[in-house]
Amino acid sequence: MTAPRFSIVMPTFNHGRWIEQALQSILEQAPHRIEIRVMDSLSTDNTVEVLQRYAGRVHWIREKDAGQADAINRGLAMASGEIIAWLNSDDGYLPHAFARVDTAFSEDPTLDFVYGDALEINEGGQILTPNPFTEEADRNRFFFSHDYICQPSLFVRRECLSKVGHLRQDLKWFLDYEWLTRFFSKGLHGKRLPFFLAANRDHPHTKTNSGGLKRWLEIMSVLSAAPSPRPPLLLRPSVWNYSLEYLIKTMNAASWGRHTGSARDAREARAVALNVLNRIFMACVKPQSVDDIMARFQRDIAPHGSTLQDLWISAARMGAVT
Repeated sequence: MTAPRFSIVMPTFNHGRWIEQALQSILEQAPHRIEIRVMDSLSTDNTVEVLQRYAGRVHWIREKDAGQADAINRGLAMASGEIIAWLNSDDGYLPHAFARVDTAFSEDPTLDFVYGDALEINEGGQILTPNPFTEEADRNRFFFSHDYICQPSLFVRRECLSKVGHLRQDLKWFLDYEWLTRFFSKGLHGKRLPFFLAANRDHPHTKTNSGGLKRWLEIMSVLSAAPSPRPPLLLRPSVWNYSLEYLIKTMNAASWGRHTGSARDAREARAVALNVLNRIFMACVKPQSVDDIMARFQRDIAPHGSTLQDLWISAARMGAVT
């Protein structure tokens, strides 16, 4: 049997309402040879019913894990493809993503990992905005400014896994960031692809939005272990950038679902405060590719619809990769 070109690991727990769309976004990447390994942590919703519909097309294991990192690590250990990725079951890939990744790896044998731009979508798959923070691969920016690699858009050569090791199972929120710090520490060769490759679903129940103070403490512990040379912790832009991000997400999480019952003045005050904080955050981070990202969003995404499903329908009509 021919080995798969791509292996996608999908950790999941009670994402029955989204997992089918995630699976379809992988399976529609044909004609690429794809292996899908779903690691289900004993979901109690309709996840099993969905997976049963894909028998023969998806490998899935249903057993208790020790957290997301444990599930991903076990899935990666079983992956046999040349190119490895993991996709959370509430996220999704965009049309032609695998073709673009395949081309990049084929044209440059020195590449160890690639990533691209990402869309933010809501619970229903509505496109909210492009993620404006993706940048070209730069070690110091990654360590001392912000995480500019949106995890669903990351693809890695399988042979590199032995160099960087497993994801840390003691981390809950910044397991992908800490893992990627080892990519740069080990000198792996990465490249940003100038395409939208994936969609990241933003909703109140994501770990990122519901992590609170524990999430902030975790990133501070990860940042404190950044490699030398480095300034003292409190003098690093990354500390203040992530602290500001924590404040913004905390305010967002506090306001989700309360608009109906909140006084108009309170809603407007929250909106003004969040707008100010977001402006400060953008000024602090100074994302280097935001103009390019917004221009390509208006050119490549906006004309084709306002939902993830719209993009797939449009891609089916248009056919070839552009």
